[in-house]
Amino acid sequence: MARILYSCCGEGQGHSSRVLTLTRELTQRGHEVKILASHKAFKVLQPRLPDVREIPGFTFVYRNNRVELLASFWGNLPLIRQRGSEVRKITKLIEDWQPHLAITDFEPFLPRAAEIAGLRCISLDHQGVIPYARPTLPLDQQIPSIAARSVVWLTDYHTEAHFATSFYYPPVPSGENVEFFPPILRQKVLDIKPRDDGHIVVYQTSNSFTRLPELLKAMPYQFKVFAYENREGQDGNITYFPRADERFIEEVGAAAWVLTNGGYTLMSEALYLGKPVFSLPVAWQFEQWLNARYLDDLGYGRMCDDLREFPVKIKEFLTNVGKHRENIARQDFFGNERALARVLSFLPVK
Repeated sequence: MARILYSCCGEGQGHSSRVLTLTRELTQRGHEVKILASHKAFKVLQPRLPDVREIPGFTFVYRNNRVELLASFWGNLPLIRQRGSEVRKITKLIEDWQPHLAITDFEPFLPRAAEIAGLRCISLDHQGVIPYARPTLPLDQQIPSIAARSVVWLTDYHTEAHFATSFYYPPVPSGENVEFFPPILRQKVLDIKPRDDGHIVVYQTSNSFTRLPELLKAMPYQFKVFAYENREGQDGNITYFPRADERFIEEVGAAAWVLTNGGYTLMSEALYLGKPVFSLPVAWQFEQWLNARYLDDLGYGRMCDDLREFPVKIKEFLTNVGKHRENIARQDFFGNERALARVLSFLPVK
């Protein structure tokens, strides 16, 4: 059986969820998988998989529900300077362990190390759709789009094939070794039987969205909010849960609809469970804006990237929530088998 070296970005929950799901499928087939992960991903994967090693990784700085690009750059500058050292460590690991394939989920050091060591490397993430998605951009997304596309290009540059999971599929120019799949979903999501108990699930990646309670209290719904690290309890029509609460995805499965930022993973899980999504993407985070834009364009929900427009946009969403459910019901949001088959095709034949 094959040996696979798999690296994972530490920002956001989607990367670790994909890596965990695919690693379990690969190990069930007898393959040996060694994981390299940073930050949140390491904390998620290390207790759940047998061979997980911690590596440094890049992070974002959030303030007032927006990404601070300059602060993020300065915060990551020390790691940028030591990237050569990190690549050499991974190259040494490759030489010692002799894996048959490297896979990166939006992690930049393994692809470069694999190229140096002569190891085949593929990318499998969601960010791979970004360079091919070309919606009309508002002025405030011009710079973030350039930054996001540059980061994806630099991360995937050293890989021989680019696979991306998504609920939207922009056209790919001929000759590109790129393929898109529906979402890769964790078993906990697949086990849920969706129902509608009437509540609304709210999720936010960052603690920095300080206006969130104010917006929710002005609406006649019961909200279950997973947005803060340690906040719990009842406050009017809002029930707070810790962001990492184990009940989260079950509450999504029982919700009428979901209010979230523009993160891909919750969007894809909510759509699989048949839940319309109202999206408030984090400002200056182009991937979130892009996900929200396609969600809106495809009729699966509504986006609001300017809080001044919130009252109008939420009213439009609620007026059309039934239509959103119908649009969602017509689509396929399960891509596990296709993604796994493509990964297996890169492994040596017995």
